[in-house]
Amino acid sequence: MRYFLIITGLVLFACRQPHHAAKTPGNTASTRLPPQSTWINYTGILPCADCNGILTTLSLEEQGPGGGQFFKLKEVYQGVKGKDQTFNSDGIYVIIPGPSDNPDAVIIQLNPDKDQNLQRFYKKVGESELQQLDKDKQPIQSTLNYSLKKTG
Repeated sequence: MRYFLIITGLVLFACRQPHHAAKTPGNTASTRLPPQSTWINYTGILPCADCNGILTTLSLEEQGPGGGQFFKLKEVYQGVKGKDQTFNSDGIYVIIPGPSDNPDAVIIQLNPDKDQNLQRFYKKVGESELQQLDKDKQPIQSTLNYSLKKTG
């Protein structure tokens, strides 16, 4: 019985000792942090029915090893009643297939998890442009410019 108590005491004492890892270049706190996000920015002035234009900046987070694709959207309604009004929003986005007449198109859908009125669609045009689409994922029929250009 006495040996049992001594062994139990030693085991408990050993469990209380903090484990110290050897400090090597591969074992630092910074290697445990997730990598920094990379954002791709698109900017343009979109048409507005009751203002001079909507200065739009859409930032898309590149999908990293942790998954998840996030966006930030800043819209500045220029010249509304003599001043600018800024609206910021953020959320998730997904890449969806193009319509049946263009299945290879890359379509970006903002807010797929929210009400249809809050969703937006953009078609990737080349490597440096996004074209805003209507709610049916079709090009907006207008002579006005509905494109955002890649910046930076």
